[in-house]
Amino acid sequence: MPENSRPEGGIRRPGARPRRPVRLGPLLAALVGVTAALGAVVVLLADGTWGLPATRQLPVDATVGVTFSVMAAVVLTSRSLRAGSRALAWTLMTAGVCSGAAALSTALAAGATGDSALAGLAVQVQGCIWVPGFVPLLTLVPLFYPDGLLPGRTWRLASYASVLGIALLTVGVGLYPEPFHGRTTLEKPWTDLAAAQVLVPVAAVLLVPATLVAMTSLVLRLRRSRGLARRQLVVLLWAAAVLILTTAAQGVLPTPADVVAQACAAGLLAVAIGVAVTRHGLYDLDTAVARALVAASLAVCLAGAYLTLFTLLESLLRDRSALSAALAAGLTGAVIQPLARRLRTGVDRMYYGDRAEPFTVTSSLAARLTATGLDVAEVPQVVCDTVVEALRLPGARVRLALDGGPGPVASSGTTDASPVATFAMVHRGEVVAELDVWPRAGERVLHERDDVVLRGLADQVAPAVAALRLHQQLQRGREDLVAARESQRLQLRRDLHDGLGATLAGLRLQIETARDLSDEPGVTRLLGSAGDGVAQAVAEVRAITDGLRPSALDDLGLAGALAALAERVRAPGLEVEVDLAPDVTADPAVEVALHRIAAEALANVVRHAGASRVSLQVRDGQRLVELVVADDGAGLAGADARSAGSGLGLASMRQRAEEVGGNLEVSSTPAGTTVHALLPHAVGGLR
Repeated sequence: MPENSRPEGGIRRPGARPRRPVRLGPLLAALVGVTAALGAVVVLLADGTWGLPATRQLPVDATVGVTFSVMAAVVLTSRSLRAGSRALAWTLMTAGVCSGAAALSTALAAGATGDSALAGLAVQVQGCIWVPGFVPLLTLVPLFYPDGLLPGRTWRLASYASVLGIALLTVGVGLYPEPFHGRTTLEKPWTDLAAAQVLVPVAAVLLVPATLVAMTSLVLRLRRSRGLARRQLVVLLWAAAVLILTTAAQGVLPTPADVVAQACAAGLLAVAIGVAVTRHGLYDLDTAVARALVAASLAVCLAGAYLTLFTLLESLLRDRSALSAALAAGLTGAVIQPLARRLRTGVDRMYYGDRAEPFTVTSSLAARLTATGLDVAEVPQVVCDTVVEALRLPGARVRLALDGGPGPVASSGTTDASPVATFAMVHRGEVVAELDVWPRAGERVLHERDDVVLRGLADQVAPAVAALRLHQQLQRGREDLVAARESQRLQLRRDLHDGLGATLAGLRLQIETARDLSDEPGVTRLLGSAGDGVAQAVAEVRAITDGLRPSALDDLGLAGALAALAERVRAPGLEVEVDLAPDVTADPAVEVALHRIAAEALANVVRHAGASRVSLQVRDGQRLVELVVADDGAGLAGADARSAGSGLGLASMRQRAEEVGGNLEVSSTPAGTTVHALLPHAVGGLR
């Protein structure tokens, strides 16, 4: 059963969130941008000025006005907004509102039939308002993206230069005396050619370096970034590349496909920024952002479809703008429901993974579990990776139920805080493990769909995890058996050496003394035979004790025994290097394993490697003892591998390491072979 964490002081229901003040400023600004953009389309359709050259780029401005305003409002009204990210959001809002104003002023100026105050104002505004609507996308957005923080003085100077250059260029372009050709030719009411010729070059001097610095900052961040930050930059670069390609193809694509493609690419840029921001939790937005993203994507798709249909129908039904608008609206409305459903499904999958399709998740997990070569010890990690990837959860962890309590054996993602839910893996009525999961950003509890999928996953992998649990229990029993065996061998060796060995040695001395005192040849001969028998018994006891445990370990200690082992290595032209930690200590079983592994590794070097140098290193860590035997010989490929692996051999060395809870790796190249063993100080010390 999932154990949902509850805040102190009572139970908080999933929908019961603390109220926060609504930020009206961003909402009003977005409303202005969207209203201006949609109003431009309405004015254009009402006046029938759709085919005029002056209104050719109006769909692009209208699309930018809608999408950028909506995305900026979504970010600015989030629950948690960092100071650095506010600059990026307001830059997007400025671009959206100014583009909407450019579209509306262009539509009003195009439909004017004569000079008037409104027409003059529209001509004046449309001539310059496009600058703050477009130029920041080339300068400020690359500088502030993705977190709104400028990394150094050069970037800050570029941002200041960009803002000043945009202001100067807006004023300069606005004062430039350029007529507007709509239904009638209109002149700007306020012009100053001399001022414009000064302001525009100064603005260019500021904006060109600022643009180069902004683009360079994106390249540098892409090279230095890793993980989520890199994916955020890649999303923006792909969308920007599509916009650049469609802009460059304006003279190649036929009309109206060129304008529609550019409008869709401009909307895609805003949606890409929104996806990168919300998908990766950059601003800690809650799940309401997903719905806003669906609405923005739907608006872009419907606007593109409507403009495309209207343009095509207008070219077929000449001078029938009202009929073309009605038909385009009807055909666009027919696809609203299926398009919205598909977009909602796509966004839900982007945010929540495949939780709506449990069979897909379980099938993916089953395919991973049945992959060739998958070890049972890797099953918990596969489960954690599947949960994080398939359900887009920030973190997952598997804890194995053992005698000492549940212990983590695998994790994926972020697992620092307390888990929001725990799912028991039950096999044959017994809890063999527990799966902990963490909520997505903005969620306090798991959704019921997540709950259903995770319960199914827990039941599916319970048998495999039970096998792993049995394996670990077997390994623990094996380690305990080895520790008990070596402890008994050590005790038996001491008893034989100090007890029976000493008794036999004393008996031999007595027999030899009696033989020296006897004058009768027969008695002397019998005592000599008895002394030889006792000497043979002493030798057999010594051989037995040495077989139970190397005597050098008790006489010299672990470091001394390994050093003596290296000194006994003899081979023509072989140089032995020794680097041993002087105070290394370990359990009796671990000492024997280290000594046997080192002895076998050195023996293999002498018999098979044909090396000129071999090094024996022992490092004493906090929990592990590290043994490394490296040579510069021919490697396993150049040696008799079957001979090298016989007897104790490679398999026996690996078995000795695993018996005490360690591991051993053998790496071999034509330049030599390295035996690397990591063993705990105490048997079971890594539990």
